[in-house]
Amino acid sequence: MCGIAGIINFNIAEPSRDIIEKMTRIQHHRGPDDEGFFVDKHVALGHARLSIIDVEGSKQPACNEDGTIWVVFNGEIYNFQEIRPQLLAKGHRFKTKGDTEVLVHLYEEYGWQMVHYLRGMFAFAIWDKNKQQLFAVRDRMGIKPFYYCLTGGNLLFASEPKAILQHPGCQASPDPEGIWHYLTYRSVPAPGTLFRDIRKLKQGHWLVFDRGGCVEKQYWEIPLIPESSKRTERATVLQIVDQTESLLTEAVRLRLISDVPLGAFLSGGVDSSLIVAMMTKLSNAPVKTYSVGFRDFPTSELSYAKSVAELFKTDHHELVLEEECFADNLEKLTWMRDSPLTERGDVPLYLLAKMANEKVKVLLSGEGSDELFGGYPKYACDRLAFAVNLFPKSVIHSIGALLPSRFRRAEIVLKSLCEKDKATRWSQWFAPFTTEEKMLLLVNPVQAPNPLSQYVVNTDGYSGLDRMLYADCKIWLAENLLERGDRMTMAASIEGRVPFLDHKFVEFAFGLPTGYKIRGLARKWLIKQVAQRYLPDTIVYRRKIGFDVPLAQWFRGKLKDMCYDRICNRNGLAAGLLKRQELEKVLNDHCSGRKDNFLKIWTLLGLSIWYDIFCNASIKRN
Repeated sequence: MCGIAGIINFNIAEPSRDIIEKMTRIQHHRGPDDEGFFVDKHVALGHARLSIIDVEGSKQPACNEDGTIWVVFNGEIYNFQEIRPQLLAKGHRFKTKGDTEVLVHLYEEYGWQMVHYLRGMFAFAIWDKNKQQLFAVRDRMGIKPFYYCLTGGNLLFASEPKAILQHPGCQASPDPEGIWHYLTYRSVPAPGTLFRDIRKLKQGHWLVFDRGGCVEKQYWEIPLIPESSKRTERATVLQIVDQTESLLTEAVRLRLISDVPLGAFLSGGVDSSLIVAMMTKLSNAPVKTYSVGFRDFPTSELSYAKSVAELFKTDHHELVLEEECFADNLEKLTWMRDSPLTERGDVPLYLLAKMANEKVKVLLSGEGSDELFGGYPKYACDRLAFAVNLFPKSVIHSIGALLPSRFRRAEIVLKSLCEKDKATRWSQWFAPFTTEEKMLLLVNPVQAPNPLSQYVVNTDGYSGLDRMLYADCKIWLAENLLERGDRMTMAASIEGRVPFLDHKFVEFAFGLPTGYKIRGLARKWLIKQVAQRYLPDTIVYRRKIGFDVPLAQWFRGKLKDMCYDRICNRNGLAAGLLKRQELEKVLNDHCSGRKDNFLKIWTLLGLSIWYDIFCNASIKRN
C-alpha cells in the first residue's frame, strides 16, 4: 500500500521536481518506508512506499528493461505469482520478486487489456514514453482511490486530494454540487469531490491522457442477472453453501500473501468473526486480532469480540477509548481524509489501526458483506414501500413527526418508504437531509441531479433487492465505506484488505437468487449458513449494532459548545454557503430534546471542519 502522485504536462519540457516531491511527501503516512521519483520530458512521477511484498526490492517508480514504460502503483495484485511465470514464458525479464514489476510487463504484453488479468485492489498509473501517454486504472470495486485534476493542459493525479493541492495550478475551492451531494450521501459520488477542481476516477474505470485529451472508460461492471435466469436450481442448498465457503476461503487465502506481519479487525459481528475463523484455519500461528470500544458504554461489542478471540485462540488486543479522544482527533483525521469524517467509527478505526501498527502492517476486515448479501434492515423494509404509498405522503410525514426523538430510526423508515421514486427513496435511507431540507439550508442550492438515478435506470428489469445492492456498491460502499477504510488505515500506515470484495466472489454473489440473501426478514441468510460452521449462534444471530458512538448524547453535553462554535461560525460555512439561522435551528432542536438531529449535526460539523482546514482563507492554518 502506498501513495502515488504524478504530473503530465505537454506544455513544458520537464515538470518541476520540487512540486512532485511535495505532492509525494505530503502522503508520507501512506508510505513511510521509502520514496522514489522519476522526472523526464513532460512527466514527473512520485511514490511513497509502505513495504508489504518484496520488502527489499520492488522500489518505485518501476520501469521495463529499456526505461520506456514506468509505473507508480498503490495496492496489491493477489495473483501476481500466477501471472509472473506466464510472462517469463513469453520472454519478459524480471529484476524484482514483487507484484509491481508484473504490471510493467503485463502492460507491455497486453496494453490496456492488462486489467482483465488482475485480481486485487489497485490504483496505478503507467507512463508510456514512446506513445507519450498516461494510462491509469482504479480497481473494480473502488477499494483504492485515484484523484486527478485537469488544469491548463496538465493532468495532475494522486492517491489523496491534498497532494494535488500542492500544485499551484489547483485551488482548494468548494464545489457547490459536491456539497449538495454530501448533504445526502455524507460523501460525494465519483467522479465528483468536494473540491471544484479535483475529480475522482470511478470504480472499474481506466483513464487515458495524451496530447489528444483525457478519456475515461469502464472496463468492468458488477454483473446483474434477471432472477429468472439465475442458474442454481440444480444445486442443492448445501452445495451453494459449500461453494460460498470455498470461494470466500480462497479470497481470504489470497489476502494472507505478505512478507510482513498481518492481522484482522475483530468487532465480534458475524462478518469479521467469519474472516478471523477462516484466517485461523489457513494460518500456522495465532492470528493477531484487534478490537475497540468506549469505556462503560452499553452497546460496546468488546465482549463479543473477546469471546470470538478466545474461541480461535487469537493473539487478541483491545483498545478501550475515553470520550476525549473523539474530539481530539477530528481535525487531524479530517486533514488525513481530505473530506469530512462520514462515520462515527472513523476515529476509533484510526486509533485501532494506529495501535495495531506496533505489531502488524496489514489488517483484514469484513467490509462489503452487507452490500453483497443484504445486511442492512432497509433491504428487507423496502418491500413495504408499496403498502406505505397507499397513504398520502403528508399523513406519513405527520406520523413520523409525532414520534418521540428516541424513535428517530422509525421516522427515517417512514419518510423513506413514502417516496415513490426509487432513487429518492434509496438515497434517503442513510441521508441526513432531505431535498427540501437542503433547499432551506443552502444559500445558493444547485439542486444537482441525483447520481443514484443512473443506477436505478440502468438496472430496470432486475430484482428490487439486486438493484438496491448494486446501487449501494456503486455509491455507499465505494465512495463512503471503502474510502474511509483506506484513509483511516493509511493515516496509521496500515494496509486494509477486504476479502468479501474479491471480484470473483462479488460476481458469484450477484449471480445468486435473492432468496439466498434475504428470507422473510432474515438478512444475510447465506453468509450466516457458512458462519454457522465456524461460530456459535450467539455471534451469528445476534442483533447488528455496528460501531456505536454516543454522539446524540455528546452533542447535548460536552461537545455542545464546539458544535455551535464550529457550525455557526460567521467566518465559516455560515459566511455564505449555509444559512446561519437554519444551522442554529438544527442545533437548538437537538439540544432542547425536541428532535434527535445527531446525524445532521455530525454531517454539518464534519463539513465545517473540512471547510475551515482546506477552503477558509480567513483562518490561518499550518
